[in-house]
Amino acid sequence: MKPTALIILSGGGFTFETKCLLRQIEADFRFVYLATRFGGEPGEPGIPAGKRYEVPSFASMTQRSYRRSLDAFVRTFTTTTRVIRAEAIDMVITIGCSHAVPMLLAGRLLRRKTVYIESITRVDKLSNTGRIVYHLRLATRFMVQWPSLQRSNPGSELGSIL
Repeated sequence: MKPTALIILSGGGFTFETKCLLRQIEADFRFVYLATRFGGEPGEPGIPAGKRYEVPSFASMTQRSYRRSLDAFVRTFTTTTRVIRAEAIDMVITIGCSHAVPMLLAGRLLRRKTVYIESITRVDKLSNTGRIVYHLRLATRFMVQWPSLQRSNPGSELGSIL
C-alpha cells in the first residue's frame, strides 16, 4: 500500500510548483489535499485524484489583515490535525506558501514526516515562511532549489521540482 501524503493547493504560482512536484511523485503516493478556493481540484490536469479539504486563504501583501491571517492559521492547523488523524497521513509536503507553517507544525506535533520545499523564486534568501520553518525546525526535510540557498542554510537539501 502506498504511503499517504497531505499536500496544499494554495493557488497561483504555488499551485504551479505543486503540480510540477506531483508529476514527479504521483506514482509513489496516495494524495489528500488541503486547498483554498483558488488552489485547484483533485482530478484536474496536473493534480492526481484525492480527497480535498478546504482551508481559507491567508491575507496577502496587497490585502493585509492580521485577523484574517490568524484565522487562516488556526483553521489550517485544526483542519490539518483532523485530516492527519482521519486519513492516516504519513507525510506532510508543502511548497513555500503561508499554509506551510500551521501544516508542518501539526505534522511535527503528530509525529509525521514533514517536507518543506522553498519556492523556485527564492534564489538569494529564504522567504518569510522559509525562515520560520527553517529556524523552528518544522520540517524533517528542508529543501531549496538553488545552490546559493543551500550554502547559506546548513542542513538544507538541494533539489528541483521543475
